[in-house]
Amino acid sequence: MFVSFRKNMKKNVLIWTGKVSLVSVAMVYVVLLVLEQAECVNEQTTEDSLVWQLQTDRWKRMTTSVERQTTVNETQRPHFYEKGTPKIVIAQLGQTVYLHCIVKNLGDRTVSWIRRRDFHVLTVGKTTYTAEGRFEAVHLTHTDDWILKITLVELADCGDYECQVNTHPLMSYFVNLTVLVPQADILGERDLLVSSGSYINLTCIIRQSPSPPMFVFWYHNDRMINYDSSRGEITLQKASEDTAMSILYIKNAKALDSGNYTCGPSNADATSVIVHVVNGEKPAAMQHDADTTSATVRFDSSFSLFFSIGGTLFTVFWPS
Repeated sequence: MFVSFRKNMKKNVLIWTGKVSLVSVAMVYVVLLVLEQAECVNEQTTEDSLVWQLQTDRWKRMTTSVERQTTVNETQRPHFYEKGTPKIVIAQLGQTVYLHCIVKNLGDRTVSWIRRRDFHVLTVGKTTYTAEGRFEAVHLTHTDDWILKITLVELADCGDYECQVNTHPLMSYFVNLTVLVPQADILGERDLLVSSGSYINLTCIIRQSPSPPMFVFWYHNDRMINYDSSRGEITLQKASEDTAMSILYIKNAKALDSGNYTCGPSNADATSVIVHVVNGEKPAAMQHDADTTSATVRFDSSFSLFFSIGGTLFTVFWPS
């Protein structure tokens, strides 16, 4: 019985050993398959990475090339140079004005000036296409500045002007022109009362006048008194950026000094006041109001200040 048990035990051990061996072999096989698959995946991943890297490098090279080409095209194609070029130009009636248009890399293209008010083509290149002789195309050789010159500028010339380059699409640069019309006015009332023996002090203000008038003629009635040898003086000077001022000063006023006084600037319409020189106190009906009196005092002080330290442009002295 014991012998039979030993035989059965040996047989079972052999069978179990065989099963264990088969399981071990199977596990080793599975491990090898997993390792082989992992190696294949790694190889595929490496290959995909290399392909991606190559594609990325190629894309970068293409993008860089396009960017460089774009940069080259941007610098080589025509473009307006706006730095320091005024888009708003203010001129005085009757002056000569220049509208500037600077075009870089123009090449074989053409610059035209167009008046936007009526879309009239004024100039093409260096040629003027208008019967108005006041307009002219100006271009200096070896420069990028294409200028529209307008002489004896008129109020009707106000508005936008288009500098156009015949690219596709068209390139446009706009300049706005404002024309100022100087206006003259004598400060104070239209009728002034002056006591005999005192002084006449008239201040003529010329507004909207960036350039001061070349001269201001003063008239007593119909007679010009700028060059009279009398008892006063006339000054002309710039009071502010767009304002000029002329002052007529007459001392020791007499009855003969009564009458119409006219300020006639070279660049504006004339303006007049009536001066009454009377003996004694001022009649109540012709008293100056407070504003007129204060204005006279202020500009009398201003005259003394400007005359003593200001730059006088035009002065005529009348000795006593």
